[in-house]
Amino acid sequence: MNPAKRMIALFVAVAFLSLLQISAAPLRAGEAPGEAEAVLESADQGPVVIEEEGTAAAPARKKSILPIVIGVLAVGAIAAVLALVVLKTKYDITGTWEFDFVSASPAHTWSWTLVFSGDKKSGTFDDSGDKGKYTVSDKSVTITYDDWNIKLTGQFDDKDKMSGSATFSGLTIGGKEIATATWTAARIASGGSLRPGNLAAASSGNRKARK
Repeated sequence: MNPAKRMIALFVAVAFLSLLQISAAPLRAGEAPGEAEAVLESADQGPVVIEEEGTAAAPARKKSILPIVIGVLAVGAIAAVLALVVLKTKYDITGTWEFDFVSASPAHTWSWTLVFSGDKKSGTFDDSGDKGKYTVSDKSVTITYDDWNIKLTGQFDDKDKMSGSATFSGLTIGGKEIATATWTAARIASGGSLRPGNLAAASSGNRKARK
């Protein structure tokens, strides 16, 4: 959680606790009826009248709206904290992924396995010796190779799946020059099997052109 979000959460928590303490304080008792209420208005009034007036119920106190205010603020505080948690970046690319590519012209399919190292926003990757960099912004992903004219752009479909498109310059697979392709990627769990799909493990007819 960044500093701004931490400050908001702290402010909400302090405000809520302060209001909760105020709501727990006892309310002032209503004042007793004035002595004038028990005084005879005329000499004709008898003792019974004095007793009735003296024992009359005190006026009902007005209900405080403070508990309602506290409840509304409590709900708001909980909603704010939940929003801060939800807004945290939940997409983490680090780990091993298998990328499946499909090109239309010429029609071809192939797979590469990339291992990402860094944090949720940026870092590096290794494609069996071919290295590069990645950046992640919310759901958007950009992947570029250091030594090859290859760029992948796309987005997270969920925390373990991605999809997007790729551009190449000088990429030949199976004797076919490929300029563009679409791709999907799935996270490989730790200890999962890897299919050898990268160019380094492919046939000698495949090559990448250096930048």
